[in-house]
Amino acid sequence: MNDRSLESLDLNLLMALHWLLTERSVTDAARRLSLSQPATSRALARLRELFGDPLLVKSGRAMLPTPKAERLQPAVARMIESLRDVMRANEEFDPATQKGRVRIASFDYIGVIISHAWIQAIKPRAPALELDIVDLSYASARELVSGQIDLVIMPDMRLARNRPRVDFDQFVQKPIFSDRFMSCVRKSHPLSERKVTLEGYLRYEHALINPEGKEKGVVDEVLAENGDTRHIAYRTAGFLIALATVMNTDAILTAPSALFSVLPDKFYCFEPPVPLPPIAMNGAWHPNWTHDPRHKWLRDGLFGELAKRNR
Repeated sequence: MNDRSLESLDLNLLMALHWLLTERSVTDAARRLSLSQPATSRALARLRELFGDPLLVKSGRAMLPTPKAERLQPAVARMIESLRDVMRANEEFDPATQKGRVRIASFDYIGVIISHAWIQAIKPRAPALELDIVDLSYASARELVSGQIDLVIMPDMRLARNRPRVDFDQFVQKPIFSDRFMSCVRKSHPLSERKVTLEGYLRYEHALINPEGKEKGVVDEVLAENGDTRHIAYRTAGFLIALATVMNTDAILTAPSALFSVLPDKFYCFEPPVPLPPIAMNGAWHPNWTHDPRHKWLRDGLFGELAKRNR
């Protein structure tokens, strides 16, 4: 393909290339393009001829991008977004008339905070918009790539980088607010209402939230620097499950303070007797949505409300 052939390029092919590389499925790309599957297959055949490359190669039931396709995807996404900007040039945005569904992927306990921020900042001005909070997973991360997920909100994007074929570095990321670690026990725990020393902290069993499946966490790394260890008796990938564990045992849970705001009257919380780093809460979205008026309004309103937690 050369510069001269650009004038003769069918822009529908460019859009087909975008969704084929995004969805990595002829069927799903056809749905995005409102085309039949045979028509989308023909578009893929023309693109393969145009670029002199298979672009997508079948691997079992999946279609994987070739190295050339991997290089093309970011540039194609930028071109599509530029075209969207042209089409939006005279677009009027009115939150009061907006309809549809906004999908946000996050961990369970952060969903409670997101829901509260939505009720405060978005619902009064856009009453017809619907909010879907979905669990952060490999599937939802892939949906972020394809635009089916509007936002991801989570403590650290690195938590998702081990997911196969999901590169969070391609998304726009923005810090929203900072959280800190707190240690909590059930209200009737022997440590309740007392100043907790390191000795007392290490005397009891502990619960660990490990969404990455690790045996130990940041607390254990800090303890190890001073030659100390704790007994982790309970491990779970879910945050709310960990709360239930602590409510029914003598275990101590050290986790982001926002988690305990879900059930504020059920726990006695105290500063961990070890120095722990702050937790940056980040938002991420696909660059295709950066200049979209609806998406920008939602981000500004939601992130602004969430940022009040730092005040």
